Amino acid sequence: MQRHRYLELLSSLYISTFFIRASFGIMLATLPIYLGITTAYTTYGIVAAASPLFEMGTVLFIGTTVDRYGRKIILLLGLLGAGLLLFTLSLTTSLIPIFFINAGHGIAAGSILVSSLALLTDYAPKEHRGREMGAFDAFNLLGWIFGFALGALFLDFFKTQLHMTFAIAGIMALVAVIYSTFMITEPKKQDILAKKINFRNITNVLRQRSILLVTLPWFIVFMIIGAGLTFLTVSTSQGALSIPPLSLAAGIAVAGVFLILTQVFYGRLSDKYGRLPIMIVGTIGFVGIMTVLGIGYLTASPLTDTAIRDNIIRLWPLLGLFGFMALAFGPSALSSLADEAQENMRGVTMAVYSIVISAGMFIGIPAIAAISDHYGGLGVLLFMIGSAIAMSLLMAARYYDVKRKHPQNTHPSPPS
Repeated sequence: MQRHRYLELLSSLYISTFFIRASFGIMLATLPIYLGITTAYTTYGIVAAASPLFEMGTVLFIGTTVDRYGRKIILLLGLLGAGLLLFTLSLTTSLIPIFFINAGHGIAAGSILVSSLALLTDYAPKEHRGREMGAFDAFNLLGWIFGFALGALFLDFFKTQLHMTFAIAGIMALVAVIYSTFMITEPKKQDILAKKINFRNITNVLRQRSILLVTLPWFIVFMIIGAGLTFLTVSTSQGALSIPPLSLAAGIAVAGVFLILTQVFYGRLSDKYGRLPIMIVGTIGFVGIMTVLGIGYLTASPLTDTAIRDNIIRLWPLLGLFGFMALAFGPSALSSLADEAQENMRGVTMAVYSIVISAGMFIGIPAIAAISDHYGGLGVLLFMIGSAIAMSLLMAARYYDVKRKHPQNTHPSPPS
C-alpha cells in the first residue's frame, strides 16, 4: 500500500474515533445535571451502567458480524445509531427511557469499537502496530477529554437549555458518519472475512489463554475509569469544574499533545522491545495510581468531594509519575491483542476486549458508588488495594505464559 494512502486510512479512522468519543464525552458531562442528579451516586450509577451492560450482552454477535460482513458497514451503522440516539436524549428526562437510550448507546459503542480495532489491525503491519495502536488510543482518550470539557462548558452556556448539548453531540457523531463513509475503505476485504457466521469462532477465541490474559487486566482498568467518571460527572453540579474557558482550552491542547506523543512513544517502544515489558510498565503505573487514590480518599477530612479532590491533588508528584507509566499499558496491550488475533477472527477477538471493558464499567460504576455511599473512604481504599493486587497477579500470569512459550527469548517479540 502506498504511504500516502496508508496515512489517509489511518487518519480517517483516528478522526472519526475522535468525533464519536467527543460526542459521548459531552453526554457524560451533562447528563446527570440534565436529569437533576446532584448527590445520589447510586441512582446515576444504575442509569450509566446501562450502556456497558448492553454492550457486553451484544458485542460477541457484533464481532461475528464484523468478521462475516466487513468492518466498514458495522462501523457506519454504529456511528449512525449513536448519533440518532444522542438526539433522542433531549426528548425526555425520565430515568426509564434514558436507561434504554443508554442501552442503545452501549450497542452502538460496541459496534464502533470492535469494527475500528479490527480495521486498525488490518491496516497496520506488525512491525508498526504498536505505534498505530498508540495513536488510536491517544485520539480515543483525547475525544473523551475534549468532549467532557466541552460538556462542562455547555453546562454554563446552556443553563436553561441543556437539551441543546445533546443536539450538538449528535451533530458531531453524524459528522463522523459522513467522514467515515467517504474516507474509510477496507484493505484486502475478501481475504480476511469469514465465509459464514460461525459461532464456533467465539469459543475458539475464548479458549485462548493468551487472549484472556491480555484482556482481563482491562477489566480492572475500566472499573476504576468508570467509577472516576461517574464521580466526576456528579461533581460538576457542585462547581468542582469551574475552570475559565481559556484555561480549559489550553489544558485540553496540552493534554492532547501529551497523549499523542506518549501513546505513540510507548507504542514504538513496544514495537522495538516487545509488548510484554511495556505492559509491565503500564501495570506498575495503574497499581500505583490505585494505591495513591485509595490513600487520598481515606485520609481526606472532612469526607466531601472537595476535600477528597484537594487531598488527592496534594499527591500530584506520585500521581504524575504513575500516570505517565500507566499510559504505557494501552498501546502495548492493544497491540498484543491484535498480534494474537487471527485474520478471520479479529472481530470476535476485539469483541472479547469490548466485553471485558464493558464489564469493568458495568461493575465498577455501581460497585464503587455503593461502596462510597455505605462504607466511605475505608471501603474505597480496600477496593483499590484489591484491584491493584488482582491486576498485578494477572500481569504475572501473562509474564509466565509468555516465558513458557518463549523460554529462550529474554526480549519477547512484539506478539508477546
